[in-house]
Parts: sequence; C-alpha cells; structure tokens
Amino acid sequence: MVLVAQGRVPLFLESMKRFKHIFTNQHYIYWLFVVMAILPNCMMFFTEATSLLTRIVQVVLPLGFYAWAFTWARKPGKMFWWLFWFMFVDAFQIVLLRLYGESPIAVDMFLNVLTTNPGEATELLSNLLVAVVFVIGFYGFGIVMSIVSLRSGNVLSGLFRKRQRRWSIAALALGLLLLVVNVFTERAFKVQDDVFPINGTYNMGLAIERAIKQAGYNKTSSAFTYHATPTRNDSVPEIYVLVVGETSRADNWSLYGYNRDTNPGMKSLEDGLVVYRDALTMSNTTHKSVPMIMSGTGSEAYDSLYYRKGVITAFNEAGYSTAYYSNQQRNHSFIDAFGSEAQEVKFLKDKVSLMGNNFDDELIKCVKQRLDKYDGGKLLIVVHMYGSHFNYKDRYTRDEAHFKPDNVISAERIYRRELINAYDNTIRNTDKVLAAIINLVKAKSVNSAVLFTSDHGEDIFDDERDRFLHASPIPTYYQLRVPLLVWTSPAYAAAWPQQVAMLKSHANVPVSTNMVMFHTLLDLAGIGTSYFKPWLSLCNPQFKPHRRLYVNDHNEMVPLDSCGMKRQDAALFKKNNLQYP
Repeated sequence: MVLVAQGRVPLFLESMKRFKHIFTNQHYIYWLFVVMAILPNCMMFFTEATSLLTRIVQVVLPLGFYAWAFTWARKPGKMFWWLFWFMFVDAFQIVLLRLYGESPIAVDMFLNVLTTNPGEATELLSNLLVAVVFVIGFYGFGIVMSIVSLRSGNVLSGLFRKRQRRWSIAALALGLLLLVVNVFTERAFKVQDDVFPINGTYNMGLAIERAIKQAGYNKTSSAFTYHATPTRNDSVPEIYVLVVGETSRADNWSLYGYNRDTNPGMKSLEDGLVVYRDALTMSNTTHKSVPMIMSGTGSEAYDSLYYRKGVITAFNEAGYSTAYYSNQQRNHSFIDAFGSEAQEVKFLKDKVSLMGNNFDDELIKCVKQRLDKYDGGKLLIVVHMYGSHFNYKDRYTRDEAHFKPDNVISAERIYRRELINAYDNTIRNTDKVLAAIINLVKAKSVNSAVLFTSDHGEDIFDDERDRFLHASPIPTYYQLRVPLLVWTSPAYAAAWPQQVAMLKSHANVPVSTNMVMFHTLLDLAGIGTSYFKPWLSLCNPQFKPHRRLYVNDHNEMVPLDSCGMKRQDAALFKKNNLQYP
C-alpha cells in the first residue's frame, strides 16, 4: 500500500507540473483571450435577425482585430488590460442575451443602469444568477490569467506572433471587404448599429451624451413657459388626477377580457369609466415613457424634452394647486424634474432605505391627506406608482396574495405559473389603489376626472421566445399594449356632457398613450396654451387617429412595424383586433 501511495505521488506531481505548464503557457493564454473576446459575437451569429452577410461580418471582422491586437505584446496579459473595455462590454452583452435573447447593448440599457436604484438592481440580478455567475467566473478567470501572464517569465515567441499576425490581418482584410459589400448591398445596414462591439461602444457614447444633457436640464429648460391660461371661471371647483402605473400590461386586466378577476375595483366604477381598448405606449422603458406622458413630447421630436417642462407647470401657470406623489425612488431623471414642478412634492422612498420596500397603498394616504385639505378651487394631483415592477411578489402584502402559489424561486420558464400568479396579484393591487383614489375624488362631488395609464407592459415567458421583463432593445406586443382609462365624475358629466361623449366615442380608436394623455388632461381641465393640440385630445371633437410610432434606442420616432417586432407580435395584434402598424 505504501509503495502504491508512493507511486502516486510522482504521478500527481507530474500532473500538477503539466497543469502549471498549460496555465502559464503564453500561447494558451493568447487563445483564451481571443475566445473570451469573440464569444458574444459567435453567440449573436445565431441570435440576431440581421442578414447572413451581416452576421458573418460581425464574427470575421472582430475576430481578425482581436487576434491581431493580442500579438502586439509579448505577454497577452498586457493587451488584456488595454482591451479591457471590450471584455467588459462582452460580459454585459452575454447577460443581455440571457435576459432578452437578442440585440446588442442599447443606449437605454446603459441609461437604465444609471437610473435603476440598488433595490431594483438586486431584485433583477438575483433572478439572473446563472448568467451573472457565468460572466463573473469566465471573465474573472480572464483577469486572473492576465496577472499570470504578466508575472510569468515566459513570452510569446516571435514566430508565434508572426504567424498569428499573418492570418489575423488576412481575417481583418476579409472582414473589411465583406463590410464594404454589406454597406453597398444592404440599405438598412449601419456599422454603428449592426457590428458588435462597435455598436455597444457607440451606444455607450450616446448614453454618456444624453446623461450630460439630462444633467443640464434645469439650465436648458429654465426659460420655458407654456403661457397657459384658464378658459373657465375661477370659481368653478375642479379636481384632476393623473395616475401613472408601472409595468402594467393590458392583457392581464379583466377589463380587457382577461379570464381572471384582476379588476374588482374598476368594475364597481364602470358608470363613469371609459376603457380604451386599443392603447399602446411609444416606449418600453420608464425613463422615456413617463416623461412623454407628462410633457406631451410624444407628439414631437423626443429630444425636445431637454428644453421644455412638464404638464404640472402648465397647470401651475393656469392657477391650479398642484401635488406630485411618487412611490419610485429618485434617479435624477426627467421624471424627477417634472414631478418637482409641483407645489407639493413627495417621493415616498426618500424615507426608505435603498434596499427597502414600500407598497403603493401609501399613495392612497397621500391623496387622502391632500383631499382632506381641499376646500374648493382647482387642483391637479399626479401619482406615480411602483405597480407591477419585478420582483412581483414584493409589490403587495401577503394578505393580498389572491392567486397562489406566488413564491417565485427564480425567473425561469418553469416557474411561469408562479410568476403569472404574482404578477396578477400586482394588477389587483394597482386596481385597488386606483379605485381608492377615484372614490376619494368622487366623494368631493365636484367637477373631476381621473386618468390612468401605464408606462409600459411586460413579457412573462409568453411564447417560444422566452422573453422576460421589459426595456429590451426590440419591444414586443406585451411590452407595448397598456391599459388606458378615464373616469369622470357625475358633476363633470353634467357640466361638460360633450367632452364626456367624446371620451366615450373614442374608446375603440387606436391611440398612443404618450401622445394623448398630456393634451387630453389639458382639454378636460379647460387650459389653453399654444402647445395644446385638439386633434390629440380624447375628449375633443377634432380628435384624429394618428400613425402609430415607437421611440427607438436612438430616440427616433419610427413606424411601429419598423422597430424590429416579430411575427408573433404581429399575430397578437391581429388576434386582438388592434391596429398594426
């Protein structure tokens, strides 16, 4: 036994020696780094909907570049750090592919990193553990090997570097040739959009540019005014409430035909409620959609946001008292700026820890406290909910877990039943909060209206694409179809019956929420301004159906059928009798 054990020791030592040789061999490290750099490109060859030629260019051109670049140092670990930006983008891209299944890192994805609070990030990352652990392990191993490379006494041989440089230059030349062919044969092809990591780097630059412009918003918008004036008698008491939901898709509302009772509160208010059956958002991201709702820029160039104020300012100018209550955390976005225009401002999560939670029920208390102080006059309240933002089961109390089981172990298709149950519970909570707000307003027995829509919807593993969450570079039907509701009080209907009649007559007309909310709210409140467009007001006889547009990653307003949606999405629009495009 001792001899056997003694015989094993040399074998073990020999194995360790070979292992060390492999992991300190600069030639092996060279190829490891090339594989790390090109891995996302190879994955995207199979995930992207671009032409075969574009996908070939996306592999051959970067492969030639990486293989060539790593020959410029005798120790590839040195070039690893020179090219670290690309490794970082690669890791980000792999997580994105795990989350959405396609598309390069978008501008909005970089901006979402800046505007997502730690609590949201933790909730999301905890359910992407497989992808996160993989990239940390894989590229973390690359960092370790770069240190091994730099500390090793070995170097790449001159002959090895010469050979790799020769074939890599050939690959670069082939890639550039195919790139030229691509440019001249495909009109839609753009290097900054279709070749990774060029597109990721370009988008990062755009994200930085937008962040800088947004940081200067107070200065660029300081001189803006709506020159808004009231068109009604000051003595007429009026209350208007705009409620902006979060991640609420219409298909899970029983008001829209869902087979579960997710809207018991709204059903009790149907007499004064108008439900818009064919409503879509123009963006699947909060940081774009909500500012458009609150400022009316959905009907103009998106970048006009940097120079104008929100709807609250228009009401201030028209002599209204204004209040803004949000259950979202401040993130230095346009939403914060527009909300802060109000005379009374409450961000409920200012008093909650970064990782803390706050139920939307707290918003009911805010509205009640404000209405308890109401003694007539004109009042606007804007409410921003946290609604159905993932992680769903944290959006309602355990007593409100109507659909069970709702304990989601991880965000995977095998747990779709639990995810849907938890999501539907969030819709019931949104319904409860909205119904409570409407009833508080109704109890005042004055001319009043409450408007509700959501910023965007959500994917919940609905088909074979296995899409989950929102804010993907390419939207889906479920991310775009949202609820849009308008409730008017009996007093309002008696005072302005024509406007209520117009609201009802447009219930089945295709509308874009980001276009109509601003103008409809001004029209309901009788506020005049040159920025008001009657053809975009749902309560106006001049209302006209408009072409459906989507604000893409580069802030361009493109036709709905030009934003990359797939056949599954077109089929859903057709199935539900919705206008597409």
